[in-house]
Amino acid sequence: MLSGQMLVMNKIIHTNSIDIWTEVYGNGNGNTIILIAGAMAPAVFYPAIFCEKLAGLGFKVIRFDNRDIGYSTHFPQAKNDDDVPPYSIFDMVEDINGILIYYGVEKAIVVGHSMGASIAQLYAIKYPQKTEQLFLLSSPIIAFGNNEYERTPQCVLESMWEVLMSNKMYQDYGRGRDEFFRTWKCLNGNRSVDVALAEEYTKRLYETETIDIAYNHIKIQNGIPDVYAELAALSFPLHFVYGENDFLAANAANVERLANSLPNADFTLLRGAGHMYFDETLWQEVFDVFKQNLSQSIGIL
Repeated sequence: MLSGQMLVMNKIIHTNSIDIWTEVYGNGNGNTIILIAGAMAPAVFYPAIFCEKLAGLGFKVIRFDNRDIGYSTHFPQAKNDDDVPPYSIFDMVEDINGILIYYGVEKAIVVGHSMGASIAQLYAIKYPQKTEQLFLLSSPIIAFGNNEYERTPQCVLESMWEVLMSNKMYQDYGRGRDEFFRTWKCLNGNRSVDVALAEEYTKRLYETETIDIAYNHIKIQNGIPDVYAELAALSFPLHFVYGENDFLAANAANVERLANSLPNADFTLLRGAGHMYFDETLWQEVFDVFKQNLSQSIGIL
C-alpha cells in the first residue's frame, strides 16, 4: 500500500520455525535499516512517520513484531520463578538474521531500543560482516570490561517501580488505557506524552496481547555474558542514544561512560527524555542523529 507517496508493505514471514510480522518502507536501493523493538513492545514503537523519514533518505526500512508480541508467534509465558522461557535472546538474534535473509539483505544498519539494543549488539557480534552500523537507543549495559559504573540512586528506582508495578493490567482497553498512560508518563521523562503516539501503541497491545508482564522477554535478558571485548573489536560505528531521565535500562552517565571507553562508539544525550519516546519532537531529534551519522552511507548533507 501507499502511505502518502511512500511504498509500504506488511507481510508475515516464516523464519527460524516461527511467524514474524514485518513491515517494509521504501525500496532502499540496496541500503537497509532494521528496527528492533524492546520487551513487550510491538513494531509501532517506531512510529510510521519516523520510518517514512528514514526511507525518504534512500533506505529500505524494516520494522517488525518480535516473537511473543504483536502479530508474531506467541509462546506460553514463564510466569513462575523456576519456569524457563521457551527460547533465548540468541534465538531472537537469529530472528533478525532470518528476516534479513528473507528480504535478500546482505548488510544492514541495525537499530535496537531497550532489549532490542541488546539483541542488536549480539547480532553485530555474531554477524559483523552483515552489519554496517549500530544505533542503540535506551540500551541496557551488557558490556562491562574494566568500567566502573555508578548505581542509580535507590530512591529514584523505587519511585519509578512503584508506578510501573501499580498498573492493574486490565484486559479491556476502556479500563486499561489510563493505567498504561500513567506508566507512559512515568517512562517519558520530562517530555509531554503525545496522546496519539501513546494511544496507537497501547491499542496495538490490546489488539494482540493478553495484558500481563512480559515474563519471557524479561527472563531471557538474564545472564547475557560481558561483551565488552567483542564490541571494542567491531570495525564499524556504534551510536549510543540515551534519555537524560531514563533509569529503566541503565542511566545516562553509565551509557556515556561505556560509549567513551569504546574506540568505535559515540554518545548522544536526549535532553529530558525517558525510556519511552511518546513525543514527536523527540523522534525528530532521534531522526536528526540518524541523518547526521548516516550521511556518508548515502551521500547526503
